[in-house]
Parts: sequence; structure tokens; C-alpha cells
Amino acid sequence: MAEAGGAAPTTEDEALPGTPSWYSVLHDSAFMFASVCDPQGRLLTSNLLAVEGCGFDRHDQLGRLFWDTGWWAGSAEVQREVERSFRAVAAGGEPVRTTTPYFLADGTRRVADFTLQLVREGEKPQYLLATGMDITDRLETERTVAEARAAGAEASTLRQVAASRARDLESLRETEAKLSRALAISDRVLANVADGIYGLDAGGRVEFVNPAAVRLTGHPAEEQLGNDQHALIHHHRTDGSPYPREECPVWRALRTGRTVVSDDETFWRRDGSAMPVEMVVVPTVEDGVQTGVVVSFRDLTERLAAQRQAAELEALALRAASERALSDRLQQSLLTPPPEPDHLQIAVRYRPAAHEAQVGGDWYDAFLQPDGATMLAIGDVVGHDSNAAAAMGQLRGLLRALAYASDAGPAETLTRVEHAAQGLAVTTLATGVLARIERHPDEPVSGTRLLRWSNAGHPPPLLLAPDGSVTELVSPPELMFGIDPDARRTDHLLVLPDHHTLLLFTDGLVERRDIDLDEGTGRLREALADLGSTPLEELLDTVLARLVPDAGADDVAIVAVRTFPEDRPRPAEAGPNRLPPGLD
Repeated sequence: MAEAGGAAPTTEDEALPGTPSWYSVLHDSAFMFASVCDPQGRLLTSNLLAVEGCGFDRHDQLGRLFWDTGWWAGSAEVQREVERSFRAVAAGGEPVRTTTPYFLADGTRRVADFTLQLVREGEKPQYLLATGMDITDRLETERTVAEARAAGAEASTLRQVAASRARDLESLRETEAKLSRALAISDRVLANVADGIYGLDAGGRVEFVNPAAVRLTGHPAEEQLGNDQHALIHHHRTDGSPYPREECPVWRALRTGRTVVSDDETFWRRDGSAMPVEMVVVPTVEDGVQTGVVVSFRDLTERLAAQRQAAELEALALRAASERALSDRLQQSLLTPPPEPDHLQIAVRYRPAAHEAQVGGDWYDAFLQPDGATMLAIGDVVGHDSNAAAAMGQLRGLLRALAYASDAGPAETLTRVEHAAQGLAVTTLATGVLARIERHPDEPVSGTRLLRWSNAGHPPPLLLAPDGSVTELVSPPELMFGIDPDARRTDHLLVLPDHHTLLLFTDGLVERRDIDLDEGTGRLREALADLGSTPLEELLDTVLARLVPDAGADDVAIVAVRTFPEDRPRPAEAGPNRLPPGLD
């Protein structure tokens, strides 16, 4: 939290894992401090104004409980109140807005207009957002204005006392001394407040103007004194149309003798630019006669900019939510249940990314060809938006149709898919693996199976043996889809033993921000080590629980195939022998 008007130093954002993506729009805010905490109170991140602008070291603050951070360190009572409010909101209570002291790194005590609110994901609380603005100067201004009014009242009283006691020289001198002190206070108020202040006579002409009004309007004091204030700075409305004097709040106060407040006015600076202001016009009365008005005004430029930014953020959030819902529906419509061919059990899993993450283009497919061979596919379209999801649907449809209608190998099929995509203007980059499980042509009785596959820049499949050993089906790297339709594609061949499990997966299962693909693949090997004989559905659930316990930043798709001996009855855990019409 920083002093109002202070310029926060520019540093690279450092946030703890778990920080929401939308937070980045608040990071460089120069008028509002903002912090994000998890529901237990741990500070995940704060913007520049709140940390560096207050003189704190970011590494010392992140990870602390919010009420134990440096902003509240100057008062145990303030710490307890902040903790109480935080826990009430985290428990599902209403947002809290309060005025509270806080402290800079050098111990300076300041005051903030402070808000705590809960950010939810459906019914589940995710984060607590703490925001606020420094109002120390505003409170000081209000106090000094009150002092000035009290001083003015005192000065009026003293003048009456001086007139009634003109013959008493000692009383006259005392009265003059008090009057001088009151005028000095008034001068200090006018010179130091941030708001602009005018004194106008009964005709609307400027009698005095404080330094803030000179600075905000750009008109020197000598250019304003004695002139009509309305004609000088208030002559047109925001849209440029003329502003009749009789409709001006200043003239309403002069005419009615009542205080007039308006929060939607426009003053015009000396350079011709418009300045949105709120203003308060208070009549001045001497000896029962209205002698003019005092006009106090505040520049609303930063406040209106903040309101516009908030509206833009809300619109962005609504648009992102709509786009996410559309893409989710598209993806779910394409995630068809797998077939159950004889003596092969196929299981699939699809886990979408966290709701606030961007939309992915992960997909899988499993189907039977007319000759009874089992086709498997896994892929990931580059990009994270509704266009990526739509491209995923088009590419999956092309691959499914061309693979079903052809007995060509996976490599040749991938090449045909790329040429078809180019001819149909399906322009997208994607990785993928296409695999075919078929019987050995020279051993039709033994039931020996072959796995034939081709990899287009995708993480390699894994083969899990019953004893828990894992073989990574690594092949020389080949180009992803969408770069060169005539790129070299190669088929790879492997005998697929009984009781083994083949896993095809997208990188969302093994990649994270803090680990690379190799490390993630190593973690997957470890997660599979004791699952070689685990029922297939339970195996997939266990792997997801171990590696992706919560929704991450990317979608996850998995296709798994368990092989069983063909000379024995189909095991119960493989489910019914469910085949498309026309296949035995």
C-alpha cells in the first residue's frame, strides 16, 4: 500500500504458484493497491503500488499470512482486526469495506479505504482479493477544511466582539491577535489542500484561488482574480455544447443561498482540455447577507479511468466465460466413448483445465476399422481459445474419416490428413500420435498383436508391463501437423504382449510451469510403477490423482489399452464385447 499519488517502482511481477491469471491486469495500477491471498490467508501476490510503493521487499512479504505482513506490523490491534475480517470473509461472509490504518516500511502510519472480498469458482472459494486506496491526504483535507470553517466562524465572532468593544483597547488587541491566527490557519488550508478552492463574490467573480486550483486548471492566479469564473473555466459542457450560466451549480447556490453538490461537471483547462470534476458550492454569509460562495472541486480523471478499467475487466471476464463454455461444449461433443473390441479393453479420460485457465485443444479417439483393427489417436492443437477448439474438431474429423476408410499405415494416413487439411483450408498447428493394433499377418492363430504407430511431434506413448516396468516408445522426431504436408512420416512396429497396457496422453498430464517434459515423464513412470496389474479404469483414476489432483492450466486427455490372451474367455473387467454393426 502506497501514499496517494506516489509512483511505484517498476519491477518484474513475482507471484507464488496458484496466483490467478486475471491478477496481471492489476499489477501496474498506479491508483489502487491490490493483493491476492488463498483462503487460508497466505499472500500469493501484491501489485507494485502495494509492495515496492510502500518500501517493502517483495520476497519478504509473499507467502506470509496476510495479517502478519508489513502493512499491519505497526499495531497489534490493527493486525487482530485485519485477521478477524479476513477469516469472516474467507468463511463465506459478505465483503468487508472499512477505513483502517496501515504502515509503510519506514514505520509511517497511513490510512486506507480497504476492501476484502471472496472470489469464488462456482460454490468453491478460491481467492481473497484485498484492494484499497490511500485516503490519508483526503482525511487531512477534510480535517483542515473543517478547521478553516471553524476558523472562519471564529473570525466572524471576533469581528463582532471587536466592534462591540471598540472602547476597550486591551480587548481590541486580543481580538485582532485571534483574528490574525484564524486568517493564518485559513491561508495554510488554502495553500496545502489537494482540492481546488475558489472564493467568488456575489457576481461570480474570483476573489481568491488556492494553489491547487491554479495547478489543476493551468490558469495563473493573476489571470483568474477579478474575472468571471464560469466564463473562464466552466463555459461548456463535456460534449462541447454551451453551458448556460443559470444552470451552473455556482449560480444556483448564489441564487438560492443553499449548498449545491454536483458530481458530474467539467472544467476546462488553459490548454483547452476537459477535466471531469465533482464540486461543492457553499454560500458565504456576513452579517446575515450572502456575500458570495466558496467552491471546492476535485479532479475525477483517475477515478473515472478506474471505473472504465473495472468495466472493461468485467466485460473481458464475461467474454472469456462465454468462450470457455462454447469450447467446452464443442470438446465434450467430440469425446465419444471408446469401442470394446474382443480381448482388448480401452479406457479413456478427459480432464478440462481449471475454469479460469484458457481453453485447450486436446482430443482423443478410438474406433475399429472394417477389417477389425483397432485405431487409436491422441492429439493437441496449438493455441488456447475457441478457434483452437474448433480446429481440433475439424482435424479429428478428418483423421477419423480417412483412417476408417483406408487400410494404409498410420504414417501414410497422417500424410493424407495433412493434404486434406491443406486443401480444405484447415490451417492449424497440432501434435498427435496415430496407432493401429492389428494381428500378426503370419501368425493368425496365435493371436500375436502388433502395434503400428506414427508420431507427429507428440509426447511418445508408454507401454506398461504387469511387473510395473515402463517402456517409452521413443522414435526419431518428426514434424507436427500444419508445417509441411510432404514432411517425412514413419511407421514404427512393436509386438504388443498380453497383459500389457498401452498409454497415449497429452502433455497436460506431465508438463507444469515448474517442471519440464522429461521430468514430468519421469514422474509418470514413478506413478505407474505399482499399477502394472491394477484394473484399467482404476489405473487411470490413480494416475490422475497422483499427477493432476486438481485442475491445472492445461487440458489432459488419455487413451489406455489393456491386452488379454485371445485363447481365453474375455475377462469381466474388460466389459461386454461391444462392436459397431458389421464387425465380428
